[in-house]
Formats: sequence, C-alpha cells, structure tokens
Amino acid sequence: CLPPPHPNYEVLNRHQTEEWKGWMQFLFLLYHYYHAMEFYNLIRILITAYVWMTGFGNLSFFYIKNDYSVVRVLQMLWRLNFLVVLLTWTHGTSYVLYYICPLHTAYFGMTLAVMRIGKAWNYTRYGLRLKLGVCAVCIYAVWDVNLGLFKLLHLWLPGTPQVGA
Repeated sequence: CLPPPHPNYEVLNRHQTEEWKGWMQFLFLLYHYYHAMEFYNLIRILITAYVWMTGFGNLSFFYIKNDYSVVRVLQMLWRLNFLVVLLTWTHGTSYVLYYICPLHTAYFGMTLAVMRIGKAWNYTRYGLRLKLGVCAVCIYAVWDVNLGLFKLLHLWLPGTPQVGA
C-alpha cells in the first residue's frame, strides 16, 4: 500500500505513474471482459505505455536505491509470476497465454542487467545514456535483424501457435 500522496511536483513521480497504471488496468479488464475488439489498437498502445512505465519505475528504483540483491530480484520474480504459474498449473494453459507477465519479467531482467552491469556508470554524465543506447541496439538486433538471435533466446516457446495466445 502506498503512503498518502504529498505535494510532489516531479514529472512521472511514483504516485502519478501508479495512478495511470491503475486506470490502464481497468481499461484492460473492460476490454477483455466485453471483447471490445474495436479498441484493440488503443489497448496495444496502453500496454506499451504500461510496460514502459513499469520499466521506468524499475530503473528509478535501481538508480535511487542501488539495490541489486538476490532477495530483491527473487521478490520481483515472485510477484510477477506466482499467480500466472499457479493458473497455468491449475488450468492446464500455456504461460505465454498470460503474455503480460513474461513481457514484464523479460523487461525487468533487461532493466536489471542494464543497471547492474557497470553500475558505477549509472551516475556519470553519459554512462547511463550509453548503457541504454547499447540496450536499444541489442533489442533491435534481437527483434529486427535476422541473425537467429530471437529463436535462440526464445527456445522455451512452443513452435506451434497456442490457442488463446
């Protein structure tokens, strides 16, 4: 539970992003409950914004707290995946069906790697910018350049399309 909001005029402070993410979750639920396919493109944009804000929150946490402990990582992985793994076991569904959790898990890992590797650079003038640029180039190489990296990194995914995924 978050503490009560206080006058905080910083752009994208935690209270502001948590509020936006809450409204987006509400819209996601409405979209899925009513099968409102006419809002498909809007929901994709909101999911992208949601993942970006979550990554921004993780980056801010690592930047401010400088906590890269195993306990912190395991807590995050538990929070992100416990209920999804439970649902896959009890319903016999695929983990990929709940795509938002693997997406958040992957980007948490990416944010952790960017912030942890060469963490002294996080506080220099251009260090963090350089690290984020290298990360962007790596994402581009995996997703958009046909080097076989995508298939190599996603061997755990089923090769055939899954119903509902």
